[in-house]
Amino acid sequence: MRFIAGGIMHETHTFSSEPTPLERFRIWRGDEVLTFRGKNHSFGGALDACATLGIDYVPTFFADTLSTAAPDRATFDAMTGELCDRIETALPADGIVLNLHGAMVAEGFPDAEAEIVRRVRTIVGAQMPIAVTLDFHANIGREMVEQATIVTTYDTYPHTDAAERSAEAVELLRRTVLGKIDPVLTLEKPPLLLVPQAMPTGEGPFQQVFAHAHSLEDSGAALSITIAGGFSYSDVPMAGVSVLVTTDGDPVRGQAIATELATELWELRTQMTFANLPVDEAVRQAIAFEDGPVMLVDVGDNIGGGTTGDGTSLLDELLRQQATDAVIVISDPDAAAQAVAVGVGGRFDGLVGGKIDILHGDPVRVQGTVAVVSDGRWVHEGPENAGVPVESGPTAVVRAGGVSIVLTSTKIAPGDQQQLKSVGLDPAKQKIIVVKAAVRWRGGYEPIARHVLYVDTPGLGSTDLSRFDFRNLGRPLYPMDPGASFGHR
Repeated sequence: MRFIAGGIMHETHTFSSEPTPLERFRIWRGDEVLTFRGKNHSFGGALDACATLGIDYVPTFFADTLSTAAPDRATFDAMTGELCDRIETALPADGIVLNLHGAMVAEGFPDAEAEIVRRVRTIVGAQMPIAVTLDFHANIGREMVEQATIVTTYDTYPHTDAAERSAEAVELLRRTVLGKIDPVLTLEKPPLLLVPQAMPTGEGPFQQVFAHAHSLEDSGAALSITIAGGFSYSDVPMAGVSVLVTTDGDPVRGQAIATELATELWELRTQMTFANLPVDEAVRQAIAFEDGPVMLVDVGDNIGGGTTGDGTSLLDELLRQQATDAVIVISDPDAAAQAVAVGVGGRFDGLVGGKIDILHGDPVRVQGTVAVVSDGRWVHEGPENAGVPVESGPTAVVRAGGVSIVLTSTKIAPGDQQQLKSVGLDPAKQKIIVVKAAVRWRGGYEPIARHVLYVDTPGLGSTDLSRFDFRNLGRPLYPMDPGASFGHR
């Protein structure tokens, strides 16, 4: 049995001003993809599953970058064109595995992944089974369901099961090729547009509904059940929560299960709203705690959700209130280069952060001592992306009073303690740690966190969706539209 694999991953924040040219993507071609073998990554899961099952796995092309604005048409066509050309060259095959994100938007294509699958479908034909793996934050639309044979998403947020879910897709594809199953997909879209902070899967409504979904899978009622929280910062018609049920040739049962789970989510909707602390109050409370680490969750600058990573509101307030044993990571290549040039022990005096746009705070004047200089290379210790290397570019730690400021050249979502350990900072010994994330930080830091404060910081990750000028959503959607109602759609 022979599977051809490829993918493009980008979570598109349609309100971002950060451009996404082709050069922003990291690209792996052919056997370069094999570097993901044994790693907790969607490609790693597919590679390992194929090896275990004795399936010939042919990698073609993979492009990935952090969340930013929508790529232009030329960039999208260049990547998709190379992916399709390499798949066509690699034929024949028994099946196709596409590792995508699910919340990608490109110029002219509000559902870019569905367009990718459509283009691949034109090459391989209507009868070739195509398995698609997506992120938990996928905005799943009808076209994706029509083009793909199998669709799975991560069941966890933070995303700790990427390899496992990809292996599941490979197994379903194998059984399809052998004629053992006839997968039928049924999609249900409850009118929910939720921010990332509302959808951790280890607690609350999503934990409850996933437990129900897994019990249905275990009973044999469905081959696979996907619940995607969606990505609320993509202004597209299919944005929002999705329930996707895969049955063995039984669309009636699939619809019943999808409606049941979507209704359960809808009935829990009032548990998916919250209020975050003002910046000054959050810092005041963090300082007042006698023990730590205290996690200050910089929700407005949620890097994984498409923000700049150079937000300064918490940095400014930590310095103003003279916090001690505090650490914050700021993505600022200019400041990082300045600190590296000064060298360890040298005096740093410069503007930090707030340089990409006007939404995440103003640059902050920082005066301090350069404590560490690094090449910015480290490896995820997990659980998310375990074993995957990171290159954050020239990096330095500047100590200003009691605040350690980690200056990086590239923004990196804070889901792993190794980011701090790699520059000599022991997370467990910090009193205050700022994490520019909504939920992803939990994978690495929750085991050591003594207190958690969610902060209403400014930025593109704001949990107040009324601050965004949405024009393309399939409204009404709760909680933006409190009067929204649900009968299956």
